[in-house]
Amino acid sequence: MKNMIKIVITLFCFFLVTNTNIYAQTPNQAPSMETLGAEFHKMDTDNNGFVTKKEMQDYQKKKFNELDKDKSGDIDKKELAADETKMHEKADADKDGNITSDESESQFKQYFDQMDADKDNQISEAEYTDYWKLIYKF
Repeated sequence: MKNMIKIVITLFCFFLVTNTNIYAQTPNQAPSMETLGAEFHKMDTDNNGFVTKKEMQDYQKKKFNELDKDKSGDIDKKELAADETKMHEKADADKDGNITSDESESQFKQYFDQMDADKDNQISEAEYTDYWKLIYKF
């Protein structure tokens, strides 16, 4: 009987964990592939299948402004929790708990350089998703 209760509790906990939506993810959990694909297409504003540095910079600014709900010029921990892409997680260079616009811009420049595997100054969707697969070990 005790073993049965343990099994039921374990299965219940597994169900809760695996059915968590993206907004409730912990910072180390990976965004879904669907979310990554959708974000890539949001960045690719000319719909040519590639993201340029300018497109990524424009996206970064837009995303930063969307996340900065209180318009303080920083993204705090609470605002960061709403970032389903998790792209701002590592931007807090000074580890003060807030992400400034400069930190965000710097992080996105690093992302671009790391994602651009063939160094052609544009990112394909494959380069984009491959990068995140490596980061989150899909």
